[in-house]
Amino acid sequence: MSVFQNQIMAGTSANQGTKYTLWAWGATDGNYQTGQGNNTAYSSPVQIGSDDDWTPMVAVEARGNHAIKKDGSLWYWGQAVGRGDGSNTVATEPVQIGTATNWYYCATGYYNHYAVNTSGELFTWGNNGDGQLGDGTKTARSSMVQVAGTTWAAAAGGDAHTIALRTDGTIWGWGNGGDGRTWHNTRTNYSSPVQGVGSTEWWGPRADVSIADGWEAGMETKKMFGDNQGYWSSMCITEDGEAWGCGWENLGAYAISGGSNSPRQVGSDTTWTNIDHVGFGGVGINDGEMFTWGGYNTTGDLGHGATGGMTAGTLYSWGGTGTATDCSRGENLGAQTFSGAIIGGTMYFSGHLATGQAGNGVATNRSSPVQGPASSDWVGINIGATHCIGVREG
Repeated sequence: MSVFQNQIMAGTSANQGTKYTLWAWGATDGNYQTGQGNNTAYSSPVQIGSDDDWTPMVAVEARGNHAIKKDGSLWYWGQAVGRGDGSNTVATEPVQIGTATNWYYCATGYYNHYAVNTSGELFTWGNNGDGQLGDGTKTARSSMVQVAGTTWAAAAGGDAHTIALRTDGTIWGWGNGGDGRTWHNTRTNYSSPVQGVGSTEWWGPRADVSIADGWEAGMETKKMFGDNQGYWSSMCITEDGEAWGCGWENLGAYAISGGSNSPRQVGSDTTWTNIDHVGFGGVGINDGEMFTWGGYNTTGDLGHGATGGMTAGTLYSWGGTGTATDCSRGENLGAQTFSGAIIGGTMYFSGHLATGQAGNGVATNRSSPVQGPASSDWVGINIGATHCIGVREG
């Protein structure tokens, strides 16, 4: 039984009946990302509404957020272009997208968005200049468009590319194929899904959990696929707990030194459980220990005690000793980047925290991990460019 199968079987039963609330903090840059109906910057968590029927299935981009409720409905708040319902109106507070109640998974890219339902149908919307929506066109969409097929498990995007997983364990890619980022061993652009290299090992949960199980399976899938992909690169974790990446690698984007058109494994460990690959770097959890890698580290998001000083192919540990459970990374044009993790139920942050992103009441950049909000009951961390969305039990 794989590391994912163990994790999911334990996690699914533990989540039954649990109440979840959403909390926000940081700055909004005028796009209402904190869901408070205003553009006030918050240096401590504020609850988003009063509902306790949210799930940990949350996807955060620079200027907007999607989340799934326990009834399977999909919600959004933030800039107008991310909604997916054809509207050109900013959502200052959470609004439901459509009327469907069978959503299993949601994710994002750079102005591209993705949602998968329990029937295995994948929907995309947003920018499409390189065919990254996968509908066979290069036409931008403000409403959801369905990608062909009914066996999708997950999808997420970078600047102009998408990679996705099917329930048979295969990986697929489309959009801008530069530097091999779409998992094909080539640099070819595609506007419709094309199967990537490898056999059927890419979707970890498939042996024990069906997407029909809903958001609980979705949030476990997110752990090994993230809710973003790198700007010009891609990463995922296999069913056996291996971390792999491909694409542009000049800044150590997927923790390997030297680029390649072909996917390559990060080290040899088989105990990776979480990953979030954003911009030119990433964060992940290996055997309960939090790691960072790649990028410019201009404001100390790597958390190794200094700014700059990134070495491609090097993993920087935040510790955790088996207690790290979730992680996230946000990037705003490379310079304003910060990373976060939940270790033992407590949040920690490093990097660009000058607008309150740590949620601890202090707005100061840090190059080493600092504790975030005082509470220790966090189960989800989701980072945008200048804001953070946290999921809390109760």
